[in-house]
Amino acid sequence: MTKVRMLAKCLDLAEQSSALPVSEFAVEQLAELMVNAYRGTTDWEDGDDEIVAAAEIRATTSASYGQFNSDASGVITDSNGLPVSAVFVSRLESLPTILFVYTAKSAAGEGHATTLIKRAAAVLAEQGHDEVVLYVSEENPARMLYQKLGFA
Repeated sequence: MTKVRMLAKCLDLAEQSSALPVSEFAVEQLAELMVNAYRGTTDWEDGDDEIVAAAEIRATTSASYGQFNSDASGVITDSNGLPVSAVFVSRLESLPTILFVYTAKSAAGEGHATTLIKRAAAVLAEQGHDEVVLYVSEENPARMLYQKLGFA
C-alpha cells in the first residue's frame, strides 16, 4: 500500500470546536473504535485486531512516533458518551503530523473527522505551527476529504 504525504496550512484549516482529551478514554475503547473504523478498508491489514490497534495507540501516546500532542489530539463522543471519532497528532520529522483520524462506521458522514482535523489545526496554529502533515493510502477515499479541506 503506497502512502501519499499531504500538507495543509494550519490557518487555512483552523476552526475552533471542542473535543475530549484522548486521555479520558481507555486505550481499549479507542482501539475498538479504530478497528471498527478501519476493518474492511484499504488501511486494514489481515491480522489486525484490537490488540494491534491498542499497541499503535500506546506507541503514539508514548512518543514512539514523535512527540505526542495531546492538546491537538481529541475524541468526539455520541450522546451516550461513547467515542465515535478520534484524531491523534504527533510531531514527526519536525512537523505536526496527523497520525490517525478515524470514525465509527455508524457515525460516518456526520463530519466528525472534519471537525477534529479543523480543531487540531486551530490548536496547532495557536501553538505557532504553520503547517500540518498527514499520510494517506493512495486508494483511500478519505483523500478526497483531505483535498477538500486543503491538503495537497
